[in-house]
Amino acid sequence: MDIEIYGLRIFYEVMNLKSFSGAARALKLTQPTVSQQIAKLEHEMGHKLFERVGDDIIPTHAAQDLYQFASGLLEMVDDYRERLHENQNQPKGVIRYAMPESCQWTPHYRKIMNQIAAFPNLRFEIGILPNEQITKGLIEGYLDFGFVTGERVSPDLRFEKFSDEAYSAIASHKDLFSPLQSKKPGELRLVTYPGWEQFFTTWAQAHSLWKPLKDRLKESTVHIGTMAGAIHATQEGAGVAVIPTHCVFKELADKTLLEWKPSKTVASSPVYFAKRIGSKSPKRVELVVEMLKQAKEILG
Repeated sequence: MDIEIYGLRIFYEVMNLKSFSGAARALKLTQPTVSQQIAKLEHEMGHKLFERVGDDIIPTHAAQDLYQFASGLLEMVDDYRERLHENQNQPKGVIRYAMPESCQWTPHYRKIMNQIAAFPNLRFEIGILPNEQITKGLIEGYLDFGFVTGERVSPDLRFEKFSDEAYSAIASHKDLFSPLQSKKPGELRLVTYPGWEQFFTTWAQAHSLWKPLKDRLKESTVHIGTMAGAIHATQEGAGVAVIPTHCVFKELADKTLLEWKPSKTVASSPVYFAKRIGSKSPKRVELVVEMLKQAKEILG
């Protein structure tokens, strides 16, 4: 027995509409074509599928059994075709971009990580790098785009403001803040990490502390290779760190870290979306960039 999907689909429509002519109209076929395919199915099965009573057609028991089989089979065929179509239209290739470590704590980062599963044919290479390395990667062309913090000026890059980032001076207990409040040299226990200088400078300038503090920043007490490590060290009492506020929101809320605010000013700087001027992005890159911008519009 050799039953074709084409014939089964016609039969399935005849069963649903209880009409040869109705099935022909729905499938954009001629009525003789529908009749021929039903006759072919009956020949293959060795059973009559429909009885005619006046202008009506009555399905036989064989037709009822075949209908159950056809329903499941056609559903599987349609699902497969849909997946095949999606895969054929899915962008393929590698997306290479980079961002400072603080971006991993943002809701935008979590949202796009959640959306990545929708693109099985894309491979993401996401660098966690300081601003200088991101800029270098963009100029040299091995990054598709990136995020940088603070004011950035480069004739080779285009910058588009994405969001603002605020900074806080944090410590595990208030006594560690005392050297920041004094003009006397020494005793400042500073926990640092890659990229900390810009955050500290922005914070100090916002609170008019840069002049008295800049000569005391030649050497940190503890330097750790990641911001996450610096946060943990600060929680354990290693010293004071200046960290993007959103990265320690939970710790400040549950008071495992304290914040010192020398003035009412909010120390902040912009986060920019950066891309090399004149570079034409593949469709896959444009798609991810659009996802990021939509996440920004939704999440604010």
